[in-house]
Amino acid sequence: MEKVLITGCAGLVGYECVRKFAEEGYKVIGVDNFMRGKLFGEEGDTAKNLELLMKNYEFEFHNLDVRDEGILELLKKVEIMVHTAAQPSHPKSIEIPLEDFMINAYGTLFLLESLRKHNKECVFIFCSTNKVYGEIPNYFAYKIVGKRYEPLDKTIWDGFDENLRIDQNMHTPFGVSKVCADLYTQEYAYLYGLKTGIFRMGCITGGAARAVEMHNWEPYFVKKALTGEKLHIYGYKGYQVRDVIHAKDLAELFYKFSQNPRPGEVYNVGGSRKNSISLLEAIDLIEEITGKRINYEYAKEREADHIWWISNIQKAKEHYKWDIKIKLKEIFKEIYESLAPIYEK
Repeated sequence: MEKVLITGCAGLVGYECVRKFAEEGYKVIGVDNFMRGKLFGEEGDTAKNLELLMKNYEFEFHNLDVRDEGILELLKKVEIMVHTAAQPSHPKSIEIPLEDFMINAYGTLFLLESLRKHNKECVFIFCSTNKVYGEIPNYFAYKIVGKRYEPLDKTIWDGFDENLRIDQNMHTPFGVSKVCADLYTQEYAYLYGLKTGIFRMGCITGGAARAVEMHNWEPYFVKKALTGEKLHIYGYKGYQVRDVIHAKDLAELFYKFSQNPRPGEVYNVGGSRKNSISLLEAIDLIEEITGKRINYEYAKEREADHIWWISNIQKAKEHYKWDIKIKLKEIFKEIYESLAPIYEK
């Protein structure tokens, strides 16, 4: 039986990857150190995800940091490695830039170098981010159409592709640490021949996501609807656009890449135009699903936050005959059903 090692296995993306690879017949080895709980408090803790996985799937779990030497023995014996572990929040990175670098940049390089020395044939899948592009999307012109921004430049109507430049602009430390890890992951394919793939992801969410303000806005918005607490919309009066993808769709793409890796390739991955939504539109949708009003007010925009982001996923679609399957309303319904038992009054 082939083996896959999944870092950050209790997190949102890791959780869906454990499910996918286990269902495909792989021996799954998962590692996690529950850093999200340490970074974001009790509401960010992912231990419950691990409990669900242990209950429903047979897999081997290790409580490990990706920077620990103990991971070496694990990565020596796997055919695939999916690296989802990260410090995932760009506003949080402003508070802890050194720790952000050590987790995202050094942690990824440590794994790559370990594979180079001990398991060069292993497929390595890296979770990058659209934050590697920093503020560049904001250099385009937009206009308000209904309750959202749309680009004046019709060449980007279907989203930004992988040719968007990444330098000479603000990123936040999170964006910079991910650029570093992203480029190292490419370099280990070009220079050393490792079978790496880089996935620059947008708004990944799902029922396994935790509702914290600094990371994963969709469940946080749903939580505010359920509790009646005030929601802060940071900048652009809610007209900013995001493209939402369920982590299950992402795990499907990772699996397809693992079966036919294209070393060093970079893919923008998100919900694409069909799963795009502004924050104001999201509020309307959440209110429809929950039957509750969201009490919100405007606040100052966050550093390097995108006015408009849609991922052009054409490259991934062409290479792997893959596409988004889970639609926006279905995603938000799942989040509601997951959070209602916890927060609904």
